[in-house]
Amino acid sequence: MKIKIVRVLWGDQVNFEVPRIPLYPEQEVVYCFDYKSYWFVSDLGYDARLVKEDIFAGSKLNNFGRKLQALDIALQEFDEVLLLDWDCYILRPLDKNFYDSLKEKPIQIPLYIQHKDTKAAILEAIPKEQPQALKDELTLLEEGFHKYGWEWEEGIVAPNFGFVYCRDKSFGKKLLDITIKNDLTSVVDEFATLIYADCTLEEYIEKYAPRVLKGRADQMLIYDYRLHVISRKFNKWLDTKINIKSYFEHV
Repeated sequence: MKIKIVRVLWGDQVNFEVPRIPLYPEQEVVYCFDYKSYWFVSDLGYDARLVKEDIFAGSKLNNFGRKLQALDIALQEFDEVLLLDWDCYILRPLDKNFYDSLKEKPIQIPLYIQHKDTKAAILEAIPKEQPQALKDELTLLEEGFHKYGWEWEEGIVAPNFGFVYCRDKSFGKKLLDITIKNDLTSVVDEFATLIYADCTLEEYIEKYAPRVLKGRADQMLIYDYRLHVISRKFNKWLDTKINIKSYFEHV
């Protein structure tokens, strides 16, 4: 079973995360939103596609919409796709159990949690000297989580768009339409998914949560920061709802 693995690249901020050889040379395709990214991954041996119409060009507030645009393009070209962030790392071979689990639901996106005090909780978990631009982005992130996410104890839950399995060809277009209609900013891919799902957290788990990874890997939650504490607690609760065998680690 050969699902097309889709990656997205623009700018050069995550180039260090890109493997220097394709991990899935017959399955992987990279949608690039600028020539520099296109030639960068092409020279590494990736099957690169240049997206000629960047509908999110010129704005830093909704550039994650490019992932939605790439997802829509890929779904028009392929029957089913697995969209992966570059920091979503494989832990074990993709075996029959992995592919069988994808047959269970036509759309699968894992969950993660942010602390209710989103901006401050993230800033305390990263190096202290951060640019004002990042702080402004975190303000928008916090506003969006409070507006669209599910409250859970001292946190707010949302889908993590770092891993998206889909065989619904209309899904990408619907998320794009939601993003534009609602003038979404920050992690627009995740907020659009919340609006699209329009359900309770428990219903989301039943309809969309995969069995092959968590939105934030347990192995990364080793400190006593508020973000790590609430994430560990949420992941343990999630284990009571769905039996997850991790094939990927999203860091």
